[in-house]
Amino acid sequence: MKNGTKNATRRTTLTMPVRALAAAERIARKRKVTLSVVVSEALEKNLRAEAEAKRDGERRVKAWEAYRQSFQRLSDKEQQALNGIFMDERTDR
Repeated sequence: MKNGTKNATRRTTLTMPVRALAAAERIARKRKVTLSVVVSEALEKNLRAEAEAKRDGERRVKAWEAYRQSFQRLSDKEQQALNGIFMDERTDR
């Protein structure tokens, strides 16, 4: 297949820890697929998970920033009241 097509492949050499390679070979034998299929699937799964984690982190930062900005104009006392923190001023008796 030509590069640029959806299922293009490229031959390469990888250096892997022996234990990881042995585990991937066992999985390939059990599933009756090639080692390349197992390694490709594992790599793609990890890349998707990393991309999702990055997007999730970015969403959390945006949510925190929106939360912070929405309460920016409030005084400390008003923010404490919203959080259910009521501190009476100290009076000497």
